[in-house]
Amino acid sequence: MKNKKITNIFKNIRPFNQIYRFLLIFFLINFFSINLQAHELWLKAKNFNFNDQDTLEVDIKIGQDFKGTPFGYYEPLKKKLYLENKNKKIILNQRNGNFPAIQILVLDKGFHILNYETNSEKLKYESVEKFIEFLNEQNLISFKSSIEKNKIPTESYKRFAKILLSDGSNDFFIQEPNLDFEFIALNSPYDQNNFYFEFQLYKKTKPFGNWDVTVFSKDDENVFKEIVKTNPNGIGKLRLFDNRIYLLSAVDLRKADYMDKIKHKSDWLSFWASLVFKR
Repeated sequence: MKNKKITNIFKNIRPFNQIYRFLLIFFLINFFSINLQAHELWLKAKNFNFNDQDTLEVDIKIGQDFKGTPFGYYEPLKKKLYLENKNKKIILNQRNGNFPAIQILVLDKGFHILNYETNSEKLKYESVEKFIEFLNEQNLISFKSSIEKNKIPTESYKRFAKILLSDGSNDFFIQEPNLDFEFIALNSPYDQNNFYFEFQLYKKTKPFGNWDVTVFSKDDENVFKEIVKTNPNGIGKLRLFDNRIYLLSAVDLRKADYMDKIKHKSDWLSFWASLVFKR
């Protein structure tokens, strides 16, 4: 199934040289191999504090527990990619094979948010037990009662990734929610007067309350993990420490209804939101 999917991808790619072909094959094989094991996708900048003289380089990473593999840019995996500042949204076009995946010259000053939404992807679990293991890992144990015991589950999933960037000026703004599942920053982690970072989790542009958010952070030596539960209005808060990179991650899962099964051909639908910044 995996090889067939890779073959179909090549039908849509124009001819290119042998070296590029080899690198793309290597990328795709590794992508689908890791993709079957890890849902989580996030963005990581080479430099979170940009200036308008340098190209901003951002990796698309896939993995678990803040340990991920960077992948080159591949257009068919993308649904939306745009850079947002206080005044406008800029739709971004990237070249297939870019590594780092996203390379842009930021011409405006101030606080920016890079937004990346993937198209739906589908996986089939190895067994019912593997799906239960996934539910346990993500603290989604309430869904166990909905599992069909004699059917290996299939799942359709999408990712909504953001990264907060700044040129050092205090020009913060609050985004308007417009994605199916997303984090909205309520203050700037780059403002040294803010000792706490506040955020709001949204589902289909409405606050999503009483939900667990996994927060990873790491410095030069250690990785830290904590769970922050949003309040009834979807708002959460975490203590900030200098010289750490932060990754907020949340997942929403639902059992497919009749129309979902026709559209997605899956038993389950999941939506993954991530938000990254560096203090």
